[in-house]
Amino acid sequence: MMLITSGIGDFSVSKEESWKYASDSIFQLTKVAEMEGLILALEPLTKYESNLVIDSKGLKKMLEEIQSTSLKGMIDTVSMHLAGETPDEYYSFLPELSHFHLMDGDGQSDAHLALDDGVLNWREYLTSLQSHCYKGSCSLEIMGSNYYQNPRDAIKKSLEQVRELEI
Repeated sequence: MMLITSGIGDFSVSKEESWKYASDSIFQLTKVAEMEGLILALEPLTKYESNLVIDSKGLKKMLEEIQSTSLKGMIDTVSMHLAGETPDEYYSFLPELSHFHLMDGDGQSDAHLALDDGVLNWREYLTSLQSHCYKGSCSLEIMGSNYYQNPRDAIKKSLEQVRELEI
């Protein structure tokens, strides 16, 4: 599996033209992925990172446009929250998800925080995945200057938080 994004559109052209460039690029990647037996997990970015695929509707649109068995959707909890969405909404649009970026966030920016360092209800997100019988992979995506000196403790703490859940 390889994670990809739509990137950010060129602001000197229309959003539609930028979308076409992204779609064409992703389509080319899917042709190689199909030959190599790879799954491409398309990650929606936050509205601060992109002007293209930033929510489940954009993700669905791109997947339907490209129509490749190698291209699957995924969830990033910060992007999802900033778009005002839930895992249930993703599943209503996309019954097959391939990856899940689990992290906490401050609810207002694209901060990718260790679990319980922010305000997102990540426990509910995991419960929702379980209720939908999610079989894909899950990774912690923790970034930020407050973790540079000691990333190991943030990851360890987050893993312990997940292990404490009885789901």
